[in-house]
Amino acid sequence: MARKLPGWVVDEATSIVEEMAPFVGRTPEELWRDTEDCAKDAMWAVRASGMAERVLAQEDPLPESTLRALARLRKQAA
Repeated sequence: MARKLPGWVVDEATSIVEEMAPFVGRTPEELWRDTEDCAKDAMWAVRASGMAERVLAQEDPLPESTLRALARLRKQAA
C-alpha cells in the first residue's frame, strides 16, 4: 500500500532551488566569506579530531592527465 508523502516533501529541483535561495544574488566577496567560514570550520574539526597531523598529511595523487601536462610545460620551459 502506497503511503502519502508529508506536505513538506518537494521534488528535487524545488529542493535545490530552495536550498540555494540564500546564496542567489550574493556578491563574490560575500560568497568568499562563506568559503572562509567553511574552511575554518573544517580546520576546527580536523584539530578537534586528535588526528590533525594524520589528516593534514593526506595527499590525493595527481591524475595522469595532470602529470602529462606538467611534463609538457616543464619541457617547454626548458
